Amino acid sequence: MKKTVSFALIILVIGILMTAGCVQSRLPQTTQNQSNSGVVVRLLNGTLNVSTGSYDANMTLYIDDTLMGEISPGKPLSMSIKEGRHTVKVCLSNSCEQIDVEIKYAITTAVDFGERLLRNIPKGSLMVSIGDYIGKVTVYIDNNLVGEISQDKPFNISVKEGPHTVKIFSGGITDQQEIVIISGKETVVDFGEQLTKSISRGRLIVSIGGYNANKIPVYIDNISVGEVSQAKPFDVMVREGNHTVQVCVNRICENESVDIRFAKQSFVDFSERLKKDVEFVNPTVRIVYFSLNGNYLAYNVEWINPTTHDVTITTTIGVGYSYIESASRMRRNDFARVQLNRLVKAGEHTTVPNTLYLSGGSNIMASEPSIVDMSYQ
Repeated sequence: MKKTVSFALIILVIGILMTAGCVQSRLPQTTQNQSNSGVVVRLLNGTLNVSTGSYDANMTLYIDDTLMGEISPGKPLSMSIKEGRHTVKVCLSNSCEQIDVEIKYAITTAVDFGERLLRNIPKGSLMVSIGDYIGKVTVYIDNNLVGEISQDKPFNISVKEGPHTVKIFSGGITDQQEIVIISGKETVVDFGEQLTKSISRGRLIVSIGGYNANKIPVYIDNISVGEVSQAKPFDVMVREGNHTVQVCVNRICENESVDIRFAKQSFVDFSERLKKDVEFVNPTVRIVYFSLNGNYLAYNVEWINPTTHDVTITTTIGVGYSYIESASRMRRNDFARVQLNRLVKAGEHTTVPNTLYLSGGSNIMASEPSIVDMSYQ
């Protein structure tokens, strides 16, 4: 009897183990890839969209304290994030707003900070300029580098409401101003006078002599500072030191280095170099060859566009000639003309052959063809 009970118990245990094995074999398996480093489990991701509504500022975005980029009005960020709980944070300077979100697989989660930013981080606009000071100036707000400014490029930024320190740095010269930003209002800071007083300067005159051109841009150290024209030199005060002066006619630029000294005048004339390197300032045409063969006048037209944009040139070419009239055998005078149009690409300089028929009779005698009229658009 005891043996029968023991045998039945063994059969029962074996059955239970086999059943457990079958059940385990039917359970769903986690998707995985086997590698030398162990099991890699596939992570499930969801989509996260982050925006700042109508809050007018560029904000820095962080996910779990990891920098993701910048967002601004009308330019939200969309990204794929792994499932689970995450912290979403946007910052303007040292002021931040954050929200915890739960990301689910295949579900889009949207977070908009607009109302919270408007309520918690009011801001105003700040413009920093340097007047007529020539040079690049580095700008700091509350000891944070925010950018560079020059004479023709003031710096504009949205700053949170409250007190701030605006500091500039240029060639070893540092200056700063304390300001108070008021929400919805613009604050203007101009360091031009301070820079002019702090930095020794000398006079620079830039000329193009008799070169036939008007309003040629002038650059000092790659900064646009004004224009120079024929018989109208450009006069400016520049800080002491070595500088590069440049004038540009369309695609061609001429450069010269000058050493500016306090209370001394420096003079740069680009006329000879411009005459040599830049024959034409505006689009034009000219006749570079002609020959007469019977009643046919062959001529070549040179189409020239020195500018940086495509133009359509229209020109009228004329030639005076005489011929023997067949009926009276008298020599008559006449004038022939033809109008030509051509789209000339930017910087193009090309020659095109043409033929003009001179009618009326025989024994043609022709003068040199000329440009009667020319226009471009």
